[in-house]
Amino acid sequence: MNENNIQINKMNNKPMRVQIPTSVNVKELVRGLNLSRTRSESIKNKMYYFLSLLVLTNDNYNLNEKSEGYRNISSVLMRKIMGRKDYYFIIKLLSYPLDPTIESKRSWRSSNNGSRDGFCIGYRLTQKYNTGEVEYKTLPDKTQNRIIKHLKDDSKEPFDDDKYQFLYNQFKTHTLSFDPSVYAYIRSFGHSLLSRINDNEYQTSMVLNLIGRWLYYVERIENQDLWYKVSPDNHRLNSSITHLKKNLRPFLLCDGKSMGMIDISASQPYFLSSVISNNFLAGNSGGFNLRSIYPDLFNVLVSKGCISSTSMDSSNSFEYASYSGCSMHTDFNNNSGSSTGLIQYSYSFMWGLYFEEYELESIKRYQASPFEDDFYSYLIKSSQCISDNVIDFNPVTRQKLKDNIMYILFDSNGKHRNNNEYIKMFQRVYPGVDKWICYLHTHIGSDKFAYLLQRTESYLVLDLITREFHEKFPVQPIFTIHDAVYTYEEYLPDLKQLLLERFYEITGVRVGVKTTFGKSSTEPKPEDIDKEWLKIKPISTLKSYQKKNYSVFSSNIERGSRFLSNNA
Repeated sequence: MNENNIQINKMNNKPMRVQIPTSVNVKELVRGLNLSRTRSESIKNKMYYFLSLLVLTNDNYNLNEKSEGYRNISSVLMRKIMGRKDYYFIIKLLSYPLDPTIESKRSWRSSNNGSRDGFCIGYRLTQKYNTGEVEYKTLPDKTQNRIIKHLKDDSKEPFDDDKYQFLYNQFKTHTLSFDPSVYAYIRSFGHSLLSRINDNEYQTSMVLNLIGRWLYYVERIENQDLWYKVSPDNHRLNSSITHLKKNLRPFLLCDGKSMGMIDISASQPYFLSSVISNNFLAGNSGGFNLRSIYPDLFNVLVSKGCISSTSMDSSNSFEYASYSGCSMHTDFNNNSGSSTGLIQYSYSFMWGLYFEEYELESIKRYQASPFEDDFYSYLIKSSQCISDNVIDFNPVTRQKLKDNIMYILFDSNGKHRNNNEYIKMFQRVYPGVDKWICYLHTHIGSDKFAYLLQRTESYLVLDLITREFHEKFPVQPIFTIHDAVYTYEEYLPDLKQLLLERFYEITGVRVGVKTTFGKSSTEPKPEDIDKEWLKIKPISTLKSYQKKNYSVFSSNIERGSRFLSNNA
C-alpha cells in the first residue's frame, strides 16, 4: 500500500483518510447509476479506496517505476474488502471504454510470488486522469473497519515509531523555507534544458514536468504543507525534504538560516562491510546486530536452516547450521568497541555459506577498504592490479562505477552479473563478497537484502547519531535525508566528529563523509544539466514517451510552463 495515499489511524481513534485524484468525479459517476442511497454511499466509498491504491503524486510517482506505473492488485484481497460483486462492478465502471478512468496491464501473476493471497493484475490511472493532483476523502467506520481487518498481517514484526518523535518534532518546532534565489536557479535550469530541444513535444513535456515537480516540492515546504513518516519496512525517515533533488538542497533554510549537510560516502558499500561480519550475525541482545535490527530476516535464516538459534544465550555464543555434516560453534566476545572485530571473527562457514580461503581473504580486504577515503577509486585501482584488462582510470569511469553500485548489490539476474563490466570488476576484487551477495539474493531476495542495508543505515543514523546530537544540542535543528544529516553550519564540526567516532566504535570500520554548506550559485552546474538531459533526450517518440507518461502530470506541465514563461 502506498503510505502517502492512505492514512490508517484507527489505533488513535482517528478517521481513515485516503487520497484520490481530483480529476475523477466519483459522486457524478455514482449518481448516474440510479442506485439506492445506501448502495450509492457504499459504492462511492469503496471506489474512493480503490482509486487511492492507484493514484500517483509527486511524492510517490516512482513507487511503481519498474512496472511503468501499474500497481498490482490482489483480486482475493479486494473481494474480501469490497465484496466480490461490488469489486467487479467498480472495475467495470472505471474501465468504461468510451472514457476509461483506469487501464490494466492485462497480465496476471500468482501471489505465490507476493505477500497476498490469490492472483494480481496491474492497474493504473489513464493519462487523462493521471494529473498528479489529489484530495482527501474520509471513509466511514464500516468501510475502514473492513479494510483494517483484511489488511492486518499478524506475520509482520511489530513497529512503533514513537521513538522517532524527536525527529518528527523537528518539523513542528522549526520552520523550513527556501532562499528566494532557488527560483532563479530553477528557471535557469529549465531554460538550459529547453534550449537543447529541437521542437520535440515529448521532450518539452518532460522538461516542463521536471520543473513543475521541483516547484511543487519547494512550494509545499514554503507553505508548511509538510509530511514525515518512518517506514515500518526499511525504517527510513521519509519526508517532504527527502524528495528534494540534491542540487536544490543547498537553498533550504531552517528558521531563516542556512543549513549544511554531512553525507556518508559510498554509504551502501560501507553498510555492507558491517553486516557481512559474524559479529553482526551473532549478537543476541539489543543494539547493532541482525536479530535486533531485522528480526524477521533473522527468523527467515533460522527457518531456512542457515543458522540455528538454539545455542544463543546471554554470553552471545552462537551455533551455525551444519555444512557437509559438520557444525561449527564459535563463542563471540561481542565488544562493539573493538576496532578489529569485523575482521577478527571471520570463519569459513558463516551466514550458512561455506567460503574458500581466497574468498575469506577478499571479505577481509573488503572490510579493510578505505571507505574513509575514496572507495570507488580504490576498487578501480585494485581491479587494475589484478587484471590484465587495464581500465582507463578517470572521473567518468569512477562515476559510472558509482552509478552501477546498486546493480552490483541488488541485481539478481545472473546474465547481468556475468556481463556488466562493473559487476565483474567487483567480483574480481571481492569474490567472497559477491558470493555472499548472490547467496542472499537466492535465499531472501534482493528486496530484503536492500531492507537490511537500509535498516542498518537507519539504526546508525536515526537511532544513534541524530538522537545523540539532539541530546547534546536540544534546540538546534537536525534533519535527515537517509544517509545525510542536516543542521546549522556552525554545528557541522560537532556532528561530523560524533558521526566518525560512533560509526567506528559500533562497526569497527572507518567511514568517510562529505561536508556541504548552504546556498550555492543560482547558475546550475553544466554536469547537473547534462545528467538531467541524459534522461530526457531519449524520450523523443510517442512510444518512448508512453513508457514514462505515468510519471508526467498535467499539473506539473502547467506549473512549469507558467513559471518558465514568466521572466520575472
